[in-house]
Amino acid sequence: MSIIERMAERIIKDAVRSHASDIHIIPRRKDTLIQLRFGSQLTPRLYLPKEECDRLISHFKFTASMDIGEKRRPQSGAYSLEVDGQMIGLRFSTLPSSHSESLVIRILPQQEQIPFFQISLFPDMTRKMLALLKHAHGLIIFTGPTPNVR
Repeated sequence: MSIIERMAERIIKDAVRSHASDIHIIPRRKDTLIQLRFGSQLTPRLYLPKEECDRLISHFKFTASMDIGEKRRPQSGAYSLEVDGQMIGLRFSTLPSSHSESLVIRILPQQEQIPFFQISLFPDMTRKMLALLKHAHGLIIFTGPTPNVR
């Protein structure tokens, strides 16, 4: 395993173990800032030389089946990785920037399925929701903060 591969794995494992929702890799003029998102807060985690950043982003793009030669257009890709015995989905998005391209990795841990009747605190609301699901037409929208709504 190369140095870049080990670094990429370490960054992802650190983010997953810290319960971050995203990893932001932001190239700057002379270096690169790697930040983790916790809710609405971005926390600086690591600074890398610019050359390492380019190699790191190329590695992530390759593993996510993205075009590593394309740096002028936004791209997206995905792959899964096992961290501490749990499968983690990773969604990658690149954007061109004034200093190369930036990359955001969304971390999507697989969560256990909760039976519908255990979701609501109120049995009456559960019955109403089940009645709504029997309609042939319509739309039910659930909203909430990003990591909580699926």
